[in-house]
Amino acid sequence: MVESRRRLEELAIESAGLLVAAPLWVWWAVWKGGYPPAIFLAGIGYLALAALALRMFAPQPKLDRAAWPLVALAALTAWTLLSLLWADDRGAAETTAARQVLLLGAFALPVLWPPSKRALMVGVALVPAVALCGAVSALGGALRDVTTLVDGRLAGPTGYTNASAALFAAGGLTALVLASRRELEIPVRAVALAASGGLFGTFVLTQSRGGLVALALTLLLAFVLLRGRLRLLLPLALVGLALVAILDPLLEVRRLAVEGGDAATALRDGVRALVFATLGLWAVGTAYATLDSRIEIKAATVRRLTAAVAGLLAAALLAGAMAVVVSGPDPGEWVSQRVEDFKTPDYGSLESQPTRFTGDLGSNRYDYWRVSAQIFSDQPLTGSGAGNFIAPFLERRQARKSTLYSHSIWLETLAELGAPGFLALVAFFVALTLALVQATRRQPTERWIVVAAVLPLAYVLLHGTIDWITVFPVVLAPPLALAGAATGIGRQGGQGDRQSKLASLAIMAALVLAAIPAAPLLVANGLSDRAVATWPSRPAGAIADLERAASLDPLSSTPFVRLGVIDLALKRPDRARAAFHSALARDPSAWYPELQLGLLAAVAGHRELALSHLEAALARNPREPAARSALEAVRSGGSPDPVAVQTRVLKAGE
Repeated sequence: MVESRRRLEELAIESAGLLVAAPLWVWWAVWKGGYPPAIFLAGIGYLALAALALRMFAPQPKLDRAAWPLVALAALTAWTLLSLLWADDRGAAETTAARQVLLLGAFALPVLWPPSKRALMVGVALVPAVALCGAVSALGGALRDVTTLVDGRLAGPTGYTNASAALFAAGGLTALVLASRRELEIPVRAVALAASGGLFGTFVLTQSRGGLVALALTLLLAFVLLRGRLRLLLPLALVGLALVAILDPLLEVRRLAVEGGDAATALRDGVRALVFATLGLWAVGTAYATLDSRIEIKAATVRRLTAAVAGLLAAALLAGAMAVVVSGPDPGEWVSQRVEDFKTPDYGSLESQPTRFTGDLGSNRYDYWRVSAQIFSDQPLTGSGAGNFIAPFLERRQARKSTLYSHSIWLETLAELGAPGFLALVAFFVALTLALVQATRRQPTERWIVVAAVLPLAYVLLHGTIDWITVFPVVLAPPLALAGAATGIGRQGGQGDRQSKLASLAIMAALVLAAIPAAPLLVANGLSDRAVATWPSRPAGAIADLERAASLDPLSSTPFVRLGVIDLALKRPDRARAAFHSALARDPSAWYPELQLGLLAAVAGHRELALSHLEAALARNPREPAARSALEAVRSGGSPDPVAVQTRVLKAGE
């Protein structure tokens, strides 16, 4: 008993820099992925307290090459904060900068206080555990209320299907690696195999096409990086067979939802099949790990088998390519058609398909990325400002759908932060790669642990290249922390030098300084969200909440926009007009306050003023039907009802 307690105490000290953030990960995994500011802002204060405690009580080794990715990420964070000076919507820039500070803290703590080998293994195992918490939460919520499915796809726990898919995929990948390692105990490997199957099965319910591509590429990367890579093949085959066996009931959920069938029953059947498959994998995993621990295979045999499998795969790929060349369509024509599909999305056709996995490449991403390039071309040094993608996008878009995000971590950084921000992001990942290579050289026998720790971040980067999943803290923060921790393998022990002590002091100070303004922002966002959720039953209380939120957060226009919306619904035009004017004073790039000010002016008989506001609204959002029809109506002598227009706009945005 005493010995077990001593080991736990040692593990707690060894893992403090990494696992101190574990409660945040679990919280985010079951609560909207940590996306709302009212959730993630609390994480800054938590990490600030953790940094204070670590600096006071935890030993700190030298940084070595791990200092460079930390410097690059700190530079990116500083530039993000600096963009508040030129961003039109400083409230959005403020929120984005706060999220970036949170990510800096998540990465910095395990870099400055790196875990031991066994503590890093615990951290790697924590990723699938956190993902399983999210999966159980999402499935439980969908079983209670099948309407939480989005077009028949599992959206929980983050609320966005692709972000949830990323959470499940990252956890499934690390669990798969753990299941393949002979170094681990048999029960651990069996549970890991079962967890991998359960998470990949839940991933199927999200029907994330981009996630599937990123998953395939990350698995390929794992085979390239891992030594004894053949060991990964059998667990992958076992999980694959289990998923094939239950694929039909999993895919049936969306098919019935799209066709108007009994999706609730299909979901129950799919979850039941998933549970049985997971239990079956646990049993098979126990038998497999037991046999694997008793059978010794010579290294030369493993090398020959690996070469044979690689040869078979290469031959299969070559044969497939030749078959396509001989009997398939013209390669140039096929590529041209796929490019055209990508540029001209047909979401109606895609969403009517029984499964999204068979859909074409069409999406609005081409438009998002085209506009991102244009924004950078217009403002190459500064960009539009952190979190300020939507306003320039609305001005230039060709797609009907609007978006807050560029759907690419690289292009979004380029558009919002210009060349300095983009270069800092690239420098971070280059420096991180070099630090990880140095870590594997320090401990060549522990290479598999480093690879397992880095795979979640590799997946998130691949998926985040074509999606906006990286704004969810539960998707990006744990992989960043694991990768940062992996740079420290072999660095434990010894005394930190002046560089490491100054770095820890700087990070601690940055987190503490960020936590001070984050506190009122946290309260403001909570009040604003409560007002939106409760205003029909407590209009006076909701208005008081929003007024208080506006005073606590002097940069954000959101409380005033929401005040204007409520005042319009309560038929208080004078107060609505004042709220929308206040919103424009904080965000001069916004189109909706201009629209409503124009409609209110038209109702009041101020035609010239109405036209001025409506023309400004249309200029900022040329493809918005409500702005165009309102302007045409006022030009014709009419005065559309602001409440009716608001109802149409809000309904279209749902």
